[in-house]
Amino acid sequence: MEEMEIDLKERVLSALEKKNVAELRDIFETVPNIDIAEAIDEVTDPALLLFIFRNVNNDYTAEFFQELTINQQELLINAFSDKQLIELLDNSFADDIVDSLEELPANVVTRILKVCPKDMRADVNRLLNYKDDTAGSVMTTEYISLLDKTTVKDAIKEIRQKGRDAETVYTIFVRDSSRTLVGTVDLDDLIFAKETETLEDIMNLDFVTCSVNDDQEAVANMFKRYDLTAMAVTVRGGKIAGIITVDDVVDIIVEEATEDMAHMNAVSDMEDPYLKTPIFKLVWKCVPWIVCLMLLQIGSAFITSSFDYLIESCAILAVFSPLILDAGGNSGGQTTTLIVRSIALDEFERGDFKRVIWKEFRVALIIALIIGTFATLWTFFEISVLGIGSIPETIELGNEIHNVTLSGLAANFVVALLVGTTLLVTMIVSRMIGCCLPFLAKKIHVDPAVMCGPFTTTIVDVVSLLTYFLMWSYIFAPLLFK
Repeated sequence: MEEMEIDLKERVLSALEKKNVAELRDIFETVPNIDIAEAIDEVTDPALLLFIFRNVNNDYTAEFFQELTINQQELLINAFSDKQLIELLDNSFADDIVDSLEELPANVVTRILKVCPKDMRADVNRLLNYKDDTAGSVMTTEYISLLDKTTVKDAIKEIRQKGRDAETVYTIFVRDSSRTLVGTVDLDDLIFAKETETLEDIMNLDFVTCSVNDDQEAVANMFKRYDLTAMAVTVRGGKIAGIITVDDVVDIIVEEATEDMAHMNAVSDMEDPYLKTPIFKLVWKCVPWIVCLMLLQIGSAFITSSFDYLIESCAILAVFSPLILDAGGNSGGQTTTLIVRSIALDEFERGDFKRVIWKEFRVALIIALIIGTFATLWTFFEISVLGIGSIPETIELGNEIHNVTLSGLAANFVVALLVGTTLLVTMIVSRMIGCCLPFLAKKIHVDPAVMCGPFTTTIVDVVSLLTYFLMWSYIFAPLLFK
C-alpha cells in the first residue's frame, strides 16, 4: 500500500512538472480524489495547483478542491480569477463550501461570498448561521424535492434534468404545496412503478427526519438505527430545509470518535493531522489539561500529608498504596468507558438512570468480591513468601505508643486483609463514580467523554487513599496493635 502511494505521488508530480495534460487527466479519471490530494499535500506552488484546475474537467476538480489542505485552498482562491472561482462554486455543494469557509481567513471568505451566485450565497449564509455540530451545520441544500401530485413519468424526467446537481438521487423527498415534507420515495420504487401513478401513491410514509438544531451525533445514531442513506432536515412545521447523506454521517462519526478519544485522554481536539500540526500547538493542547489534573490531585496530596504519620510509623502502608490507586482508577475508567459508549449510541432512554445504577452496583459488587479476595491472597503471598514489606514492633496512634499483639502469619494476614478490603470498597465506589459522572455530564450539557479517563481516575484516587488510611486507623491498626 505504501509503495502504491509513493508511485502515485511520483506519477502526479511528474505529470505536473512535465505539463503532461493527458497523464494528469488519466490520473483523475482512474484514481480517487482523496488519494491524489494526499499525494500532493506538500505542493505549495500556486502555478502547479492552477495547472490542475485549468486542464482537468470541472466534474473532478470541484470535489478535489475539498480534499486539499486549507493552505492549498487559500493559495488557489487567491490565484483564481473571478470566473474560475465561480466555475468552482457552481460545481460544488453548499455544505462543502461551508466546510472550507469555516477554516479559511476572513478576507478569503469575503471574496468567495462576493463572487458566489446569489442562490448559493443564500444557502451558504444560512448554513453558516447554524450552530456548530448541529444537523443544520452539516446538511446540504442540494437535493431533489418533488410535489406529491407529480406523476412517476414526470418525476423521472425531472430527476434526469436536476439529478447531477443533487447530493443524492437514491432518495426523493416528497412535499405538498406548502413545502411540508409528506413522504420519501426510493429510486428503485420509482423505476418499477407505473408511469401514471403519482408520488403520493408510492411514497413511504414511515420516513424519519431530524431538526436543524439536533446534535450531529444524535443524527448519526439515527442513521445507524434506521439504516438510512439520506435524511431530511426540517424546520418548524415540518418544512424541509436540507438533507444529510450517509457520506456526511461517516465524517461525523470520525469527527466524534476523534473528539471522544481526545477527551478521554485529556487532550484538546485536533483539527489537523498530527504531522501537520505545529509543535507548540501540540504542546498547548496538552499543557492546560495536565495543569488542571495536577490541581485536582491536590486532594490526593492533602490526604497523604494528613496521614503521613501513619506511613512514618508503618512504612508497609506505602508499599501497597500504588496497587490500590491503580486498581481503583482502572475499574472506574472501565465503567465510564462503557457508559459513555452507551450514551453515544443513544442506548439509554429517559428514566434509565436508576436501572443503570442498580445494574452497575451488582456488577461492581461481584467484581469487588473477586478482586478483594484475590488481592488479600496475593498480598499475603507477597509479604509472607516474597518478603515484601515488614510490620514494625511498635507504632504511634493518638500520641500513644502501641505494641504489636499479633506476629508472623497472623500479622501478615491482617495487612493483606486491609489491602483486600480497601480494594473491595474502592472497586464499588469507583465503579459507581464512573457510572454517575457521564450522566452528570450529559445533564449539565457537557460531553460525557470529558468525564472519562484522567478525571475519573483523579477522583477515584482521592476516595481510594481516604478509604485506605481510615480503615487502617480505625479497624486494622487496633486489631494488630494494643
